[in-house]
Amino acid sequence: MSPLRKLTTIVLLAVLAACSGGTDNAEPPALLTSIKDSIPLDKNWVVDTRAAINRAAYRLRPLIIGDRAYTIDTGGQMRAVDLNNGRLSWRHKTGLEPATGVGGNAQLLIATSRNGDVIAYREVEKGLEMLWEARLDSEIRATPVADGEQVFVRSVDGRLRSLSALDGSEQWLVSRRVPALSLTGNSSPLVAGQLVISGFDDGKLTAYDRSTGKTQWETTVSLPSGRTEVERLVDLDGRFVMRDGVVYVVSFQGHLAAVQVVSGDLLWSRKFSSYQAIAIDDSSIYLSADDSDLWSIDRRTGAAFWKQDVLHARRITAPTIIGRNLVVADYEGFQHWFSKTDGKLLGRIRTSFERNFVQPQVWGEAVVTLDKLGFLASVSIR
Repeated sequence: MSPLRKLTTIVLLAVLAACSGGTDNAEPPALLTSIKDSIPLDKNWVVDTRAAINRAAYRLRPLIIGDRAYTIDTGGQMRAVDLNNGRLSWRHKTGLEPATGVGGNAQLLIATSRNGDVIAYREVEKGLEMLWEARLDSEIRATPVADGEQVFVRSVDGRLRSLSALDGSEQWLVSRRVPALSLTGNSSPLVAGQLVISGFDDGKLTAYDRSTGKTQWETTVSLPSGRTEVERLVDLDGRFVMRDGVVYVVSFQGHLAAVQVVSGDLLWSRKFSSYQAIAIDDSSIYLSADDSDLWSIDRRTGAAFWKQDVLHARRITAPTIIGRNLVVADYEGFQHWFSKTDGKLLGRIRTSFERNFVQPQVWGEAVVTLDKLGFLASVSIR
C-alpha cells in the first residue's frame, strides 16, 4: 500500500467515525423514549457466527438465499446458518481477509478479499467446493454481484470488471479516476436488464452495456463543493434500488436523486446526505440520513412524506421494510420498528449489546440483524 493510500485510509476512518458519532465532539445520541402500546416483539434465536472478529467488519452483510444465511468473518471463515432455528449448518475456511460480505446466488457463492482475491464456490453437502479463483490488483470493498453468466466486481481503484461466472476469466474492465480522498467503501453494481449501473466516488452514476462494458450514459448526482477534501466528499456508497425503470441513488454530503434507467435522465434531485442503503415500496423510498434521522420520500417527486428524529445521532443502520413497518438497528444493539405510513415508533427490542452496521434483512415474517461481533439474531412480531 502506497503512503498516500495509507494516509487516505487513516483520514477516511476518521471521517467515518465523525459521521457515525464516534468522536468526543460528536452530537450526543438521542435518549430512548418510552413507547405507548408497543407492538409485541420476540427474539426467535441468536447465534454467534463470529462474522466480525475485529473492528473492520462494518460491511460484512450476510447473504440470504432460501432458508440459509451465509456469513464470512474478517478471518475468512464462511458459515451457513439455518434461518429456521439459528443452527450452524457448516463452516469453511477460505484463507481470505474480506472487507465485504459474501455475494452470489443459489448457484454460486463468491468471497473476496482486501488483497483483490475473488473466489467462487459451489455449496455441497456440509461445506463448499471451490470452482475458480481470480486475482485483481486492488482491494474489494463492495459485495460482488452475480447475474446469469457474469460476476460484476467493483474495486477501490475505481475499476468495474465483468468476470465469467463459469471460470472467473475477465470479460471487460472499465476504470474511473479516484479522488484523493473518499469514504472507506464502494457501492455494489446494480444490474438492470442489459445494463450494469455503478456509482463512483466523484458523485457520478454510470451505466455500461453488460456485454461489452461500453458506456451507455453517465449522470452527475452530486458535484463536489467546499474548500477542504473532506467537504468535497460526494461518494455514491449506498446500495441503490430500482423500481419501474427508475434507479434511486444517494450520495454522502450531496443529493438524493431519481434517474431514468433507459436514458440516464435526471427525474428529480434534492439535497441529502447518506452512505446507507435505500429501501423502497410502491410509493416511497426510505433512508437513514448520516445524522440518523429516518426519512420517507415520495419516489415520484422527491418531496418528503415524513421525517423521524427520535433516533437522532444513534448511528442507525439503513432501514428495511417488513409488511407495513420499517426496521432499523442502532449502536447499542436495539432494533426499532416504525410505521411506514407516518414514521411513528411502534416497538423496540434489544438483540445484542453491540453496534449493528449492516441493513437488517427480511426472511419470511422475521427480521434478521447482525452486530459487529457477529451475533446473528432473528426477531418477529408475536
